[in-house]
Amino acid sequence: MEENSVLSVGSNQMELVDFRMYSEEEGGRVYEGIYGINVSKVKEIIKYPNVIKAPMQDSLLEGMYNLRGDVIPIVSLAKWLNIKEPKNLHNKKVIITLFNNITIGFTVHDAKRIRRVSWRFIKHPSEVLNNKYGNKIVGTINLDDDKVMLILDFEKICEELGVFSDSDMKNMIDKASDAAKEKDNVKIMIVDDSSTARKIIRDAVKPLSEVIIEAKDGQEAWEMLDKLYNKHNQNIKEALDIIITDVEMPNMDGYRLTKLIKSDSRFKKLPVIMNTSLSGSANMQKAKDAGVDGFCTKFIADDFVKAIIEHI
Repeated sequence: MEENSVLSVGSNQMELVDFRMYSEEEGGRVYEGIYGINVSKVKEIIKYPNVIKAPMQDSLLEGMYNLRGDVIPIVSLAKWLNIKEPKNLHNKKVIITLFNNITIGFTVHDAKRIRRVSWRFIKHPSEVLNNKYGNKIVGTINLDDDKVMLILDFEKICEELGVFSDSDMKNMIDKASDAAKEKDNVKIMIVDDSSTARKIIRDAVKPLSEVIIEAKDGQEAWEMLDKLYNKHNQNIKEALDIIITDVEMPNMDGYRLTKLIKSDSRFKKLPVIMNTSLSGSANMQKAKDAGVDGFCTKFIADDFVKAIIEHI
């Protein structure tokens, strides 16, 4: 359902660009796949431009494009999803995105509309979908007429493109190791729906941590907090020192989770660090409005470690 009102922070709602990918199945039948991407990651949507072709035939990169002076990579979602594109596709579009402080264009077959949905209606993918798509899906939404929208794991795309290089990950671990000389035995909760992101964060904080607890969405984290509070004789600080949360997650997003934590006398003194691919001042302001103690963009080592050290 489309609405014109402005989304309030912590409402557990999001807006998605509904885009389509068509695949040629056996017998020549064309299947229409429905996908979504958070509007907060989208700078603009353009007609498929003239691109400078990529030299590597098997690469996910279709080429580079000069967008008003900025040369950006254009990535083939069809290749990443192993889709056999129908012949004579017309009116392809490119979704220009900004996340992790990087601008990337993704080729899609069509872009339809903006959908406003509640995160509680976004569910984790089934094992069937995980097996079919190779863990490339982080969420699903049931639409009208028994159709399903899939939300892609864009962190995984970045990892495969080499945006998160081994040296970047080593830098995060090295900086955390240096910080651990002064502060260690930290009890940390990581909240992120992407298994790729959770592994990167887990490896990065391991030098600092005595205990690492993981949750795959805000709802699961909220339920864990309640259990930890009761298990540790109503003293949450015995169980946890800090929470590191993503924003975009099924069931409950990071903004809503943070608002719940900061409005609950049991948990409000727990530091919450928002570690998200959503970059830019607008998203930082939303995080502040939700009540976070620190904000950093995935996976910038200096900002990440600094945000943790300042709040433990």
